[in-house]
Amino acid sequence: LISSGCKRLIEEGKTTSLRGLYYMLKHSIEGTKEETFDDQADSDTIIEDVEVTLNSLREEMHLYASNRGNLVGPITLIDSGDEIDCTRMGSAGYSIPSICEPDVIQFKKCNAKFILHVEKDTVWRRFAEDKFWLKHQCLVTHGGGQPPRGVRRLLHRLHKELNLPVYCLLDNDPWGYYIYSVLKQGSINLAFESVRMGIPEAKYIGLRSKDFDRCQLSNSVKINLNDQDVKRAKQIAEYPWFKDKKAWQKEIQTMLGNGFKLEVESLISKDISYVTEEYVPARLEDQDWLD
Repeated sequence: LISSGCKRLIEEGKTTSLRGLYYMLKHSIEGTKEETFDDQADSDTIIEDVEVTLNSLREEMHLYASNRGNLVGPITLIDSGDEIDCTRMGSAGYSIPSICEPDVIQFKKCNAKFILHVEKDTVWRRFAEDKFWLKHQCLVTHGGGQPPRGVRRLLHRLHKELNLPVYCLLDNDPWGYYIYSVLKQGSINLAFESVRMGIPEAKYIGLRSKDFDRCQLSNSVKINLNDQDVKRAKQIAEYPWFKDKKAWQKEIQTMLGNGFKLEVESLISKDISYVTEEYVPARLEDQDWLD
């Protein structure tokens, strides 16, 4: 039933959400009082089965999620036939779509040297307003926290097809570490998609546990770790791609030893543009990142 619904979308050249597909296929089975699905969780898990069976992404089957993420910088895209200059998209930038497959998005021209991916819209806006992308000839993206599939897929394609390094500016907390792990290795729950979404070469450029002292931040910006933070940090330390890396073990242990976490926005306490004019340029120049 799920397969036939996706086939219909492809044949009609239309797309829908996971919720839309659920309603499109939900009905009473003829001659019974049984419903095809009791709730959306029934259909969502089958979509994952179909993805694995066909070795395809759901986006290739014309299923999308809500847009959550933006891009700014020197690249010209073709999006569904429309040419888009991502240096001329106003203060909000280019809204990264959920479906970023080659039949929808093509890269026409790109003068960027690398990609800086930041965690949140609030940080991205500082980089966009300060035109960091113009001075440093790069693309700046965000994923609204945990990056959705569309953002991860576009980053993967930009990295693989245009050979652009990816640097991640994320919060110094277990959530920031987890976001980096998803960008780098993919989601544990959806491991089958990692080959076309994960970016193993991505680098973690900050925020770091040592930045409280290095940047001479005030006690006012500290956020105390709670029990859930401590538990999550210890879980992440056991991830296979972190477990045998001394630098990451030291990073996590330093945060736990500090007893507090830091958000990227805490750098504003130094100066509103400290992160764009001093912090990130220094990390890039010194090649000071975690891998």
